[in-house]
Amino acid sequence: MNVNQKIEQALCDITKEIYPLSYPYDENKPDTYIVYNPELEEPGYYADDEEWNWVQYMQVHLFHKGNYISIGRDIRIRLRKAGIMVTGIETMYEKDTQYYHLVFSCYVEEEE
Repeated sequence: MNVNQKIEQALCDITKEIYPLSYPYDENKPDTYIVYNPELEEPGYYADDEEWNWVQYMQVHLFHKGNYISIGRDIRIRLRKAGIMVTGIETMYEKDTQYYHLVFSCYVEEEE
């Protein structure tokens, strides 16, 4: 299972509105949606000058109108259960759209 599938499977019970890279529609956005994107991909451990695995650093963006505390915690827990390590969460509020925007920085190790 690749990292995109892991993210979508881990978060599909929160919302069905999960998209890679960006939200695909300009109008009628739902109250809750998730967008994810790669941040960095690099080799992990080495053995005999060969990469042992690859580490994929990802960002998962929650856009939510309303109280985000419990849904943010649920995302963090679900990602961890899927083997995705969350290293930080940045919280913003977008005045023009009235969305709370949480950015989950995370990584996952994928063995070759």
